[in-house]
Amino acid sequence: MVPPEIWLKIFHFATDTPGLLDYGPSQSDLPPVLAKEQELQLLRDSLITKQSLALVCRTWGELATEFLYQSILITRVRTLLPLHEALQRRARAAAGTTGTHPARWTRRLDVVIEYDQCDTADYGILADVIRYFSNLAIVTLSMPILPFNDHWLRQLHPEIIVSLVETCGPSLRVFDCAESLLRPCREDLMLLLAGAPNLRILRCPICSPTPGDRSPCSRSDVPVMENLESISLMSVFLRDYLPREKNKNHLPALRRLTYGCISPPFFAYAWKSFVKSSCSAVTCITLDFSFQGDSLQSELDLLSECCPALDKLVIHFRSWTEFIPHLALPPISRLRIHSKLAKAPAFHYCSLLYALTTLTASKLGSVRLIHANAVDEFLHCLRSLSQDEIDGLASKAFRIEDHEGRAILLVG
Repeated sequence: MVPPEIWLKIFHFATDTPGLLDYGPSQSDLPPVLAKEQELQLLRDSLITKQSLALVCRTWGELATEFLYQSILITRVRTLLPLHEALQRRARAAAGTTGTHPARWTRRLDVVIEYDQCDTADYGILADVIRYFSNLAIVTLSMPILPFNDHWLRQLHPEIIVSLVETCGPSLRVFDCAESLLRPCREDLMLLLAGAPNLRILRCPICSPTPGDRSPCSRSDVPVMENLESISLMSVFLRDYLPREKNKNHLPALRRLTYGCISPPFFAYAWKSFVKSSCSAVTCITLDFSFQGDSLQSELDLLSECCPALDKLVIHFRSWTEFIPHLALPPISRLRIHSKLAKAPAFHYCSLLYALTTLTASKLGSVRLIHANAVDEFLHCLRSLSQDEIDGLASKAFRIEDHEGRAILLVG
């Protein structure tokens, strides 16, 4: 007979999906929406495997409970109340015994509700559910808007933030609400940051307005986040992350930054202030670039000046035509590029090729097209080039890679 310890090892190898319970930054350079779709599909596949193991027999079901509860995915409002009731039953069963409530094994919670409407009471149930998960490390919230709620305010129910802080603040490593229609207000976000000192990854680029419209002098200051390694910001809302002491670095461990540059650029001073105070040790920056291409060089110059450790730059363009010629890059070794325009016309790829041939990049080792569709279209464009044009591209001292890192064109 196989000992339970061996079955647990087998279950671990059968259900383990690399990255789903890791606290490190995402390895994908794709836009967050696309990367999150891939991650959620992996999570669904993992949960199906775990459920299949648990349904084999009663013994396997008991052994697989730990793995079933490692990650919880909520996609429909109607599952909130049954989940809450199941957790209550487990708590009553474990009370007064040596048994362990299975919620203690839960490390990841994803609430991704796309199509259902939520009432205020549903958010209260979610807050109650969270209070069972005392060891949560990864939390992703993508929530629909409340019925009849102010479509500008879009504030995440404060009780959800309070339940996270009071229940699993010290264990929390990742908080992601970037794709949510409902977001915490700034004061609630500052409460979360102060109560989660071990947070490593924060994706909350947009805060809802704080109720009462507090003046800047009365708002909570940004706490020093000693362990935060990765953050996502957006230009228009960047001031929410600026500390009162402008020159003080509140993010000393920051290594990865995602920045959404959206029009109009009237908060450029806040961006410059943040880069100068917080980005001296950053090694990877992703620019979601939504300006005209002629303003990109000033962004690159700022990074060259303030980010001496920068080694990898990812740029998401609206189209390849905004990757303008004669750009001078910071001294990076890796450039990753993406166009949001699907099925771009051929002349867009001609613009891309010309931009690459005129690029000034002293230490650049590779340029990668990070979406498979762009690779196919780029290869098609290469076939129409003359030998002189191929030679011009080949004179650059870097290689062009497909989305998996394989050389499309080895140059230099």
